[in-house]
Amino acid sequence: MPVYICKHYRRSAPDATTGTLADEITFSAPSAADAEARMRKLLTSGVAPMDWHKHFATLEDDAGHILVKWLHGALHA
Repeated sequence: MPVYICKHYRRSAPDATTGTLADEITFSAPSAADAEARMRKLLTSGVAPMDWHKHFATLEDDAGHILVKWLHGALHA
């Protein structure tokens, strides 16, 4: 199964699109669509609340290509 990495960043300024890596989650999923759905559910649920003004997240494949970027709780492909 392919490996994906969800990276959580602390913004360099409120609502900035750049920042410092805060943490990352590495996991396997059958496809990029499944990986995106899994992380979207986690990021937008109450399980892992995000302060979207101070943080953003990306989903990458194992080669480091950004597949998905969540800037404000919504998908920015």
